[in-house]
Amino acid sequence: MGPAGSGKTTFINRAVGSPDVGRGSTSFTKEVCPVRYPHPDGVRSIILVDTPGCNDSTTDFHVLGEIAMWLTYVYTKNIKLNGMLYFHPISDCEIRERMSRNYNIFKGLCGKDNFKNVIFVTTMWDRVSEDVGSEREHNLQSDFWRAMISMGSTIQRFEGTTESAWKIINSLPASRMTDCRPLQIQREMVDDYLPLHQTAAGKAIIDRLFFLTSGPKRLTKGKKRSRSQATRPTKISITLSDDPFATLSAGTELFTVSGSGSCSEEGYQSALAHIIRALRAATGGPELVHLDYVRDTIGVCLDIALSIVVGVSAA
Repeated sequence: MGPAGSGKTTFINRAVGSPDVGRGSTSFTKEVCPVRYPHPDGVRSIILVDTPGCNDSTTDFHVLGEIAMWLTYVYTKNIKLNGMLYFHPISDCEIRERMSRNYNIFKGLCGKDNFKNVIFVTTMWDRVSEDVGSEREHNLQSDFWRAMISMGSTIQRFEGTTESAWKIINSLPASRMTDCRPLQIQREMVDDYLPLHQTAAGKAIIDRLFFLTSGPKRLTKGKKRSRSQATRPTKISITLSDDPFATLSAGTELFTVSGSGSCSEEGYQSALAHIIRALRAATGGPELVHLDYVRDTIGVCLDIALSIVVGVSAA
């Protein structure tokens, strides 16, 4: 796992000796992609799982949902992971907000019991000098990743070669499958039946959204647009009533949902369907292209709405 463009797919390509595993070398991974490959010892095979990372065209919740779906599926088949590799480009001179949020989601996904099975893999060493890279590596180890390293996580360099990739793979725990522990998100979603937004990883995203929207100054980044250039948000009004054809109106104000206080189950289900359609439409708004925290907020709301639909259907 790791941010988009941190070298996850390149690592797998080097490990299996192919430049074209899964997808093109210049595009970001868009879905979870397991790759089975025989171990050089000739005795066993391993499965390397490539995962998507967040970029400007995806949201944290969408990416987490893709990964969680695969993890919960394999857990129901009694398949557990031997270890997790978290990738970080050493060429980045500072810890940007994108990397910080990816790291916090990763911690919530793994859970403390699995920190000892995590290897932090630093990549892109060919883009920095040894002195600069070593200083950044030390800062990551002593500060940013300190909490997980103190609980057993380790750090290694990926030098961009097949030998380097296998050195890292072989340093993962070779425990028996019966000794492997499920990830925290697997226990939460499969054993405890929690929806994604109530898991530790999901809450990490929601906490970040509250932080970003806690003050008006956080919502205005970059240059201010003139009044003529500014795009006013779309108003979506939904009235909850017994009318199965509850209206969905659009204007030029803010998103609002109102309720009369009394509504039948059919009325709520009809309104919920309208809300889901409105949220899905809102995620494609051009004014949100550079406001990833707003897209994430909508994504959380959509995930909650969809979990309500699942709950109603199951009942």
